Amino acid sequence: MNENIEKRLRIIVENSTRKAAIKEWKKASEKQGLPLYNYRLDHIDGVVALAKEIAIGTAADLDVVILAAWLHDLAKPGVGGISAERHGIASAEMAKEILTSEKVDRTTINRVAEVIEKHVGLTIKEPLKPIEAQILWEADKILKLGMIGFVQHVLNGIRLFPGRSLDEIAKSLRDFIPLASEISQCMVTPRGIDLATKRLNTLRELSNYLDSEMLPSNKDV
Repeated sequence: MNENIEKRLRIIVENSTRKAAIKEWKKASEKQGLPLYNYRLDHIDGVVALAKEIAIGTAADLDVVILAAWLHDLAKPGVGGISAERHGIASAEMAKEILTSEKVDRTTINRVAEVIEKHVGLTIKEPLKPIEAQILWEADKILKLGMIGFVQHVLNGIRLFPGRSLDEIAKSLRDFIPLASEISQCMVTPRGIDLATKRLNTLRELSNYLDSEMLPSNKDV
């Protein structure tokens, strides 16, 4: 068989399927009146649940932890915000307005704002203070690990990097493992350390499994 025919056939198939795939995904979302996947809401729900769990057995003010967890990403796109840049400070300011309208006391509002401001960054050089800030940071980052991190990596990646193949998804996950390890090493609370360690191991296993099933790409034929 002509060695170039597969390359030409792949180009033909890619061109003929691209428009159809765009229409199918767009139609599915419009028909249901729902996003195909609401990553930001899913993320915030997960952060709230994790923050509550991590706070158990610590001296943290649970009210501050919960309020900060719900409002920590307000300034990010997908929650009504306009930019991910400096979203910690911007989200804190937006949180102040919301909590003021909800008649939360001023002391609590200021503490929540401080916690939200400090949750940014994928790694930290030293534990955050107050403890509520460390808890929110850990909950926010642990979600990037484990099975949940893997699934969200794939689903949210469809939006961020449309058209990416499974080969490319596998590579991006493989490339993330060193950073995931650094994230895990930044945990301080007992529960955070335990969760991050287990989920990092899960993420490594998932990456290895995915790599083991990847055959040479047809693009390289």
